[in-house]
Amino acid sequence: MTVPLTRRTFLEQCGLVGGSALVMSAMRSWELMAAQAGPRPVLSGRANGTKVVVLGAGVSGMAVGYELGKLGYNVRILEARDRVGGVNWTLRRGATHTEIGPGGETQVCNFDEGQYHNGGPWRLAHWHTGVLGYCRELGVPVEVFINENESSYLYNEGDKFGPLAGKRVRLREVKADMIGYTCELMTKALNQDTLDMPLTAADKERFVTFLVSEGYLDSADRAYKANSGRGPGDPHDFGALLQSGFATRIRSVMDGTGMAPMFQPVGGMDQFPKGFQRKLGDKITHGAEIVSIHQTADNVKVAYKNTRTGAMTEVTADYVVSCLPLTILSKLDVNLSPETMTAVKATPYSPSAKMGLQMKRRFWEEDDKIFGGHLYSNLPIGTFSYPSWGYFGNKGVVLGFYGNGQMAGLVNMPIKDRIEHVLTHASKVHPQLRAEYENAYCTFWEKTSYSLGAFAGGGAGGDRLAVLGKPDGRIFLGCAAVSGNGGWQEGAVAAAWKQVKQVHERAMTTATL
Repeated sequence: MTVPLTRRTFLEQCGLVGGSALVMSAMRSWELMAAQAGPRPVLSGRANGTKVVVLGAGVSGMAVGYELGKLGYNVRILEARDRVGGVNWTLRRGATHTEIGPGGETQVCNFDEGQYHNGGPWRLAHWHTGVLGYCRELGVPVEVFINENESSYLYNEGDKFGPLAGKRVRLREVKADMIGYTCELMTKALNQDTLDMPLTAADKERFVTFLVSEGYLDSADRAYKANSGRGPGDPHDFGALLQSGFATRIRSVMDGTGMAPMFQPVGGMDQFPKGFQRKLGDKITHGAEIVSIHQTADNVKVAYKNTRTGAMTEVTADYVVSCLPLTILSKLDVNLSPETMTAVKATPYSPSAKMGLQMKRRFWEEDDKIFGGHLYSNLPIGTFSYPSWGYFGNKGVVLGFYGNGQMAGLVNMPIKDRIEHVLTHASKVHPQLRAEYENAYCTFWEKTSYSLGAFAGGGAGGDRLAVLGKPDGRIFLGCAAVSGNGGWQEGAVAAAWKQVKQVHERAMTTATL
């Protein structure tokens, strides 16, 4: 029997082939990932001490606490971890976690002081006005993230990719050669009057002038030849380029996750949630593992366990906003309606994973003149990227793996074997890698406590998204999944604003009854 291809299975296959970036691009095309949070709600009235307990000090939880605090609510945020940010986790020396499941290993980050790797979110799109607005408001400086670099390499393995298979080729070369050959063909077609275009003779002359300039054509015979713009060497054969698959990287402008400019907080992505933390102060209780959430017509009781002592505590609130991942909420003792719990349990989460590799020297800069950007390949390492900070320093941390953690069975391998897998494959493009490698840190989110997945996938669309977004008695769901944009921090902000508005409207209505 043929198994029908659903959006979920299609996205899973995208993740296996192209990593999380391809998954998010597909989701954007289906409008499952919203472009931006929209305008922040303008709310009036004071809550006069109405008590709200927020579960989780990730981006959405802290945005909820921050906004409700400004409206006069008595806010308390409960967080199981000893840090803020949730999946927004910047790995620095001394960071540690133990993977869950059989044989779960404990890692300790041994990066040099000053080195870091973003194990979760790593870039901010310029159209994400919610996050960037908060960065400005919270005093979090940002810098440019290099998302597209013409010096980057392209590399594909497999006979079907023709003469360029197994060879690393600069993006600059591919772009120059593909556009150059295309412009040459266009000029020939124009000169032979075989191109059916409503152009005057003067228009054609101007167009040819543009093509000669755009494609670096020889001004005499209008042929595409070697030029300094593409770098040293002769152009690659046009047929070989077409067969290589590299041409898919060429666009007039980049869309989606490639759209420039992109940004990053100076000093690591965790500087964003730390900005909220400075404002919220002692409103955040760390080491508070949620055990149960029970609501009545009058209040909500939350029981949590101290992760250090095991002691149990119960707090009572007028409302609860759960910003826990739905993978965690679905396993708790909570009296949500059957409709809401069904939607919670049916929302899939990405098995996305990352690996940061510290190198003795920045060979990609020194040897290859690559400053930021990514390696584009069909190697089983997902996205491989170079840091957009610390240029010309002595050491650096590259993103050696970013993709589906189940790729090549990695999630089930010992950590040393995962690292070996990445070193083996990435060394095909960067032979210096193994000699320069010092240490690594892996974040496989499906095996990480209090996360059990990286971000909510496309399963929260349509009716299910509507169910998740509406209040369930006195419980509101505020995690990024509720926005339909679970793969971006902008989605967390959108979800927070949605539930802040609903909580405040409920509280103000109740106060006037």
